[in-house]
Amino acid sequence: MGKVDPRKLKRDIAARGRLAAHATPGLPIDGDVVETRVPMPSMGTLMDGLLATLLVEKSPFFDQVCEQWPKLFPDSVAKPGRWQDGRLFLYVRTSGQLFGMRPKLTKIKKALATLPTAPKRFSVHLEIR
Repeated sequence: MGKVDPRKLKRDIAARGRLAAHATPGLPIDGDVVETRVPMPSMGTLMDGLLATLLVEKSPFFDQVCEQWPKLFPDSVAKPGRWQDGRLFLYVRTSGQLFGMRPKLTKIKKALATLPTAPKRFSVHLEIR
């Protein structure tokens, strides 16, 4: 017999506890009780995640940006998000942060252009995430 996943064991114990809290003693229990159901991801969710990982460009420049970001811009609210078609996307949380970061993009691009793996031409963009 195979090994039992401790997460599944805890999940099943919790589900049986929910069932026991709602069951009336002496009455039959349905074969597919709502309290013991396990949520399953939909096919669309699985495909979106898979597609996103397949479309990610591997880039030594982006890897170096992610590695060096805390040293180059320690107080920045923006974080490296993704590298796509010669464009570096920085993620911020709010529109106010995006508005505040816009004037700093030129300085950020100049600092990143000094990295050894930097391409000759690239642009820096902001996105709210």
